[in-house]
Amino acid sequence: MPSFKVVYFDARGRAEPTRVMLAHVGQAFEDVRYKSEEWAKVKAETPLQQLPLLEVDGKPIPQSRAMHGFVARHFGLNGANNEETTKIDIVLAITEDLVDPLAKILFYEKDEAQKKEKMAAYLKDTAPRFLKGLEDILKHNGGGDGFFVGSKISRADIVYLVAAEAFNNDEVLKQYPKLYALKGRVAQDANIAAYLAKRPKTQF
Repeated sequence: MPSFKVVYFDARGRAEPTRVMLAHVGQAFEDVRYKSEEWAKVKAETPLQQLPLLEVDGKPIPQSRAMHGFVARHFGLNGANNEETTKIDIVLAITEDLVDPLAKILFYEKDEAQKKEKMAAYLKDTAPRFLKGLEDILKHNGGGDGFFVGSKISRADIVYLVAAEAFNNDEVLKQYPKLYALKGRVAQDANIAAYLAKRPKTQF
């Protein structure tokens, strides 16, 4: 069994899907979290000079999608066939469309009045479109009371859980009851729940 090391800052962010997947399958991993001054010292030695990074037996895998893609394929979380894998890819793309605009508002808009205006527009127009899309995909698999594909947790469900945590608005999410229930169902998986309970508490 290979050894796994997840390298990132002290945040959930783009490393969290990989961490949660490894926790879900019961795979121990080294959780390396750099402070900014520590990262500055090793930045030049890493592929692309950016984080996150997954090391498997010491071999680096950069880029968050490639990281959790490797883990998903290695541990059978990437669908049972081409159709399921394609649905997973669609879910991943939709979650990025949901979270990326939110991140730009929260972290890059410095004017508070503009931030408030952009957030209102995001919650009114952007978020509902993608949340509805996710719930529709979920409903197409057995009515929406299980998971995005098949009958067990896949890469899609874990990436969605992390995205739902980043979205961090249960009031809006509850307007999509099947999707809201999925968040709780994935978080209550025994291994995932144990990981969530012990992970470092961070803002995002």
